Amino acid sequence: MGLGLRSKWDRLNRYGYLRRTEDYRAAFLRAKPLLTYIGWLGYRNVGDEALYLAFRDELFRDALLLPHDDFSALSCLSGFANERLIILGGGTLINVDPYLSALEKFRARDERYVVWGTGVADLDYWSRHPEHSDRGNSGRWLSILRDARYIGVRGPRSAAWLTENGINGVEVIGDPALSIRPAPRKAQTGTSVLGINLGSHDPVSGGGEGVFDSVISLTRHALRQGFKVQYFALHAIDAEIGRALKAAVPSDGFELLPFNASVDETMHQLAGFDYVVGQRLHATILACAQGVPNLSLSYQPKCLDFLESIGQPELALPTEEITSVGLIERFDWLVQSGTVVRNAIVSECDRFRNLQRANASALLARHKLLILQGVTP
Repeated sequence: MGLGLRSKWDRLNRYGYLRRTEDYRAAFLRAKPLLTYIGWLGYRNVGDEALYLAFRDELFRDALLLPHDDFSALSCLSGFANERLIILGGGTLINVDPYLSALEKFRARDERYVVWGTGVADLDYWSRHPEHSDRGNSGRWLSILRDARYIGVRGPRSAAWLTENGINGVEVIGDPALSIRPAPRKAQTGTSVLGINLGSHDPVSGGGEGVFDSVISLTRHALRQGFKVQYFALHAIDAEIGRALKAAVPSDGFELLPFNASVDETMHQLAGFDYVVGQRLHATILACAQGVPNLSLSYQPKCLDFLESIGQPELALPTEEITSVGLIERFDWLVQSGTVVRNAIVSECDRFRNLQRANASALLARHKLLILQGVTP
């Protein structure tokens, strides 16, 4: 099989689980406007799946949402350029080459595109990791962003970088995964539960060994304090780390929860926690969406970008500074401040949910009006 055919076959299989009967019906009847989604998807990473589902099931339910590189009968049925809107979706995508290339192709065809809840990759951080050569090209990024119909970003750090580089009208709308619906809170059993997550696709500032050793100490501390500890994974990488953590802390009070890359299952797991200590960015974001007080093992600047967006930078423990003593002290503070932290998180997450839904409705209404008026891109 040639490289081109293999790529199309991979995409046909990768996105198969996202295609629903109702989507084929909408595409055939031209019943909904088409939104083409640019983002990292189809790799069994719960955070990125949550972003896509937030767009499809919560923010843009009245549109047909498809990945930009989907190759299927559904994509063939769904129509062509002048009836669709391109969305650079959630994730830290700005200053990352593959997403730039995709946007440039759409601009070359004079298609409309917007930025929605996207983060800006911190180039100072990535300059310390030259093996990741696909970060950069900021000049090309700024050029293409000047032609965007709307720019809403994850947090204040992303907005500041764009503004400082001459992009006007940037709005902070929060991470789109905040719009995932919380699961029903599980009944209290009298024993507090700490949820722990470790894992990353990206380099960890300060290295991973110090983080792992500190979490071992925290787990033992929580068990001594009478907590039940449950480990949850957002990717297979996390699940492997969880098995290593379980081997280091062999206790009946420490449980590894099953991982199946399901957003719904993850939200139900989070609903059973009283507190969370998580490394992956979306362990933090989804815990906040669920209203669970949490600490972020902030392994790169994007974690701080989110926490600052909800006014909670004190929930960050930068991994290059982490120690066992420091992590335990911050966890004890979180337990003592749990109600205050929970109320603050819920308030800010509700604010962003309302903002995202209002902006999504307005954006879709404008797009539908342009279609009715026959306005070309």
